[in-house]
Amino acid sequence: MNFMKNNLIISLLLFIGLGIWSCEEETGPEDCAGVVGGSSTIDNCGVCDDDPSNDCVEDCAGILNGENICGCTDNTAYNYNSNATFDDDSCEYNYPVWTVIGSGLSSDTTKNVLTEFVGSTNCPYCPATDSLLLSYFNSEHENFVGENITNNWFLINYHTYSPSRGDPMYEFLRGSSETGEDDFCYVRFEYDASKVQNWYNLGGVPTTYTNGSWSSVSPDMAVVPMAENTPLSMSLHGTEIDGMNVIVKLVINSSTDLTSSDSLCLFIAATLDNVDYEGYNGEKHHQDVFLGWINEGLSGELLSLGHEEVVRTYAWEMPSNWPQNNYETTWWEVEWDPANLAVVAFIQN
Repeated sequence: MNFMKNNLIISLLLFIGLGIWSCEEETGPEDCAGVVGGSSTIDNCGVCDDDPSNDCVEDCAGILNGENICGCTDNTAYNYNSNATFDDDSCEYNYPVWTVIGSGLSSDTTKNVLTEFVGSTNCPYCPATDSLLLSYFNSEHENFVGENITNNWFLINYHTYSPSRGDPMYEFLRGSSETGEDDFCYVRFEYDASKVQNWYNLGGVPTTYTNGSWSSVSPDMAVVPMAENTPLSMSLHGTEIDGMNVIVKLVINSSTDLTSSDSLCLFIAATLDNVDYEGYNGEKHHQDVFLGWINEGLSGELLSLGHEEVVRTYAWEMPSNWPQNNYETTWWEVEWDPANLAVVAFIQN
């Protein structure tokens, strides 16, 4: 019994001794997190951690070292983000009709510029003209006109049946009626005395129109209109492109009452960059390719604008089989990516 008791005493003494030894080993200075011998420090923003790379780093909600995901948290908005943890006031809502949201501009503003290039992959002269026009937008080209101009200069490249049919990028878009009423090219470019509105009288391609008037291809085609003023401004801020689906948010501001005008027509075009297709003329790459009108009507949407700020939204889906058609057999050679979709809006009278 005594032997067992002595062993127990010895064991207890050894355990206590080991315990005391361990405690003595852990004593020492603690870091700001209370860890003995730790490396955490308080940075210049008063945050205690052991990562010097994130000192004073705020998340999108302004929280130091936070992990918020910012976005629209309202599930009634069309850009609702189910992963968002902090609402950043980015919610966008549908406006199916024109809705007044402000009192309009206090004065006129400078014009933006739209150049409409009318060509065809059957046209032997079109590639050179198209290339010259695009060189003004190329920052690596000697013809580059500068960002102050290109940021406010927009292009639409229409492929038409002039001088002959066979362009797959036109054939998919053209109508089927023999009289042309459902053909975007006929309505936009062909003169007809019986039509209520004739926008242009196309004599052949290539042809360029800038802000509604015929223009030769040179930097002046943009510089001259930019020196002029207009009572209208437009913004596409808030427009969403998700794959093949487009939600257009268009805000129009006016500095004057234009309700007496009966000829303000709104056009909203869908365009596509980086389209690869080699037609008869050998041009392989195409930019700003016209795909169709997003708002209804081939002749534009008639507007009535007061001295006000108005907003409206539109929905459009790119045809998944573009440019497949029943009129031309090489459509399958066209290569494109919906990531290159864009929207151009303009008002013409």
